[in-house]
Formats: sequence, structure tokens, C-alpha cells
Amino acid sequence: MSNNKESIEFRKLEHLLVCNYCDVEYKKGTLFKDIELIHRGVSNCNLLDIDTSINLFGKKLDAPLIVAAITGGHSKAEEINKNIAKAVEELNLGMGVGSQRAGLLNSNLWSTYSIVNDYDIPFIMGNLGAVNFIKDGWDEEIIDISVNMINADAMAIHFNPLQEAIQPEGDIDFKGIHILKDIMLNYKQKYKNIPFIAKQVGEGFSKEDAITLKNLGFDGIDVGGSGGTSWAAVEYYRIKDEEFKNFSKKFLEWGIPTAASVLLVKSVFPGTIIATGGIRSGIDMAKSIVIGAHCCGVALPILRAALRSYEEVVKVLEKMIKELKTVMFLTGCDNIESLKKSKYIIKNELKEWIKE
Repeated sequence: MSNNKESIEFRKLEHLLVCNYCDVEYKKGTLFKDIELIHRGVSNCNLLDIDTSINLFGKKLDAPLIVAAITGGHSKAEEINKNIAKAVEELNLGMGVGSQRAGLLNSNLWSTYSIVNDYDIPFIMGNLGAVNFIKDGWDEEIIDISVNMINADAMAIHFNPLQEAIQPEGDIDFKGIHILKDIMLNYKQKYKNIPFIAKQVGEGFSKEDAITLKNLGFDGIDVGGSGGTSWAAVEYYRIKDEEFKNFSKKFLEWGIPTAASVLLVKSVFPGTIIATGGIRSGIDMAKSIVIGAHCCGVALPILRAALRSYEEVVKVLEKMIKELKTVMFLTGCDNIESLKKSKYIIKNELKEWIKE
């Protein structure tokens, strides 16, 4: 392996260890606390009959929940992805993998991603970096290799300017992102007509971003809002240089809170919206769906569970689904479509975000 390959593999392992052992979550929160769902004292539902299933890009999931992109491309990743894959197979949920760049650079790392193929998962999402299409000249062939690596049902293209800006080794040229329009269209015409999802990794998308992404031809947006894992915090713990460390510290709370990002994107984007970034309960899931998300993604709690066992992953996911069903029961919703129509109140800081 070249030094570049080695550095990427080591960096991915560092990210994993920092996320597991350090305090890397935003302090300002997701702003889901500023959403109040309307309680129905006469529920008119049977809790045992509530249906949480959804159709996501033609695939049926038993709950509106994806284990969001976590890892791949290093020694520990195969075990983690195996535990996640086994759990989402059991619960019939979706799953994303971490950035596949390491696998593209080193075929010996393919198994850390392709382990998901050993399980019957209804929806698998690939993951490539937007900046690499500019910097490295990636094209439709790279997408096809990545799709085939994991038999992906969709491909996420992630946008992470903050993370790149505060990494000493970061790629910081996002100019020219318009090339994605032709690349995605050509891929659909030449290879497979799969959906492409624009994914943020913790700082959220604005209304203006959503317009740009719609014009580029994205089928979905994963808002990846602030409130969960702060990649500025992750990089802060990695950086050894004190001057650079102090620089990155100033951006620990940067970003658009997840609830605000969902509402902003929904106002202009006609495609599928996935809410990730600090989703920590079934209550968060319910609020996301009520304000416009089609599905939710969760990462950090799953990573920490997957480092222990697949049974622990199942426990975390089952708890969230149970909480979601309870919220639906208390709001008089016996399926996800009725939940989408529920009334809600927006208050405090989130109200200011939307007003501005």
C-alpha cells in the first residue's frame, strides 16, 4: 500500500476510536425539542396493530429507519458492519456504509464493506465523497465499482466541507460540483437506474443547498444536520498541532440543526428527505416525519452498540421503534402516512430559523 492508502485506513480507525471514547456530540442540540406533537386523549388506535412500515425508493422497510453511514476500510470495520448488517436483516431496516474511498484504493479492504452482502438487507446505500469527483476525476465507472462492491440499492454522495476544512490532510476544493449532474445522469443511462442521495455529515443543508441539489438531479437529500456527532469535535481530538487544534475548536458548534434543516429543505425539494444528525429516540423519529422527512438515520448509538455485539444493535433499534409506535399511539396514528399528517407546534429557536 502507498502511504496515502495507509493514511486513509489509519484515519478511519482513528475516527472510530474518537467517536467511541470521546465526547463528540453537539451541545446546541437538534432543535427537535422545539417541536410539540399534539396529544390525542382519544387515540382510537390499538398499539399492537400500529404499522411503522414505509416504502423507500421501492423497497419496503419495517420502520422508517436506516443505520446511517458509519464505517468501512480498516481492520475493525468488518466486524462492526457484520453486527449492523445482521441486526438490520433481523428487523428489516436499511443500512449505509462508510465512505468507500478506502476500498477503491485498496481491494484488500473490500470485505470490510462487502460483508453486508452476506445478509438479506432490503435497502443498502453506498457512499462516495463529492469532492473526489472534482479532485480525483471520479466518473461513472467509479460509481459502478462502488455499487457492485456492496450491491447498493442507492448511492449517497457526501458533502463535508467543514470536516475537510479542519483536517490537516483535508480536500478543500468543492468548486465545480456541477459536474455531478452529467455523471449521475450518465450512470443511470449506462449502468443502473438507482437513486442518488446528497448527504451531509453533520452540518446540515440550507434551503439554497436544496435548490442546488435539486437542479443537479439528486433523487433524495440526507440532511445530516447538526445536533449529533460533530466532525469538528472528532477532528479536534485527532489533531496534534496546538495551533490547528485551537483553530478547529472554534467550529465545534457550526451547522444547521437537524430539525431546521429538514424544514428548510422540505420547502423547496420535491424528492425523498432523510433526517440524520442526532436522532436518538423514537420521539425524534416521529417529529422528523411529522415535519417532512420520509425516513430517519441513526449512527453514533449504533456504532457504540456494534462494537459490543449484534444483539446490542438490535436492542437499540428495537427501543427506538417501540418509542416511535408509542408516539404514534399517543397521536392517534396507526400508520406512517397518518403520522405525516399530524398537527404540530413549532416554538422558540426553531421558529426563528424558519422565520428567517
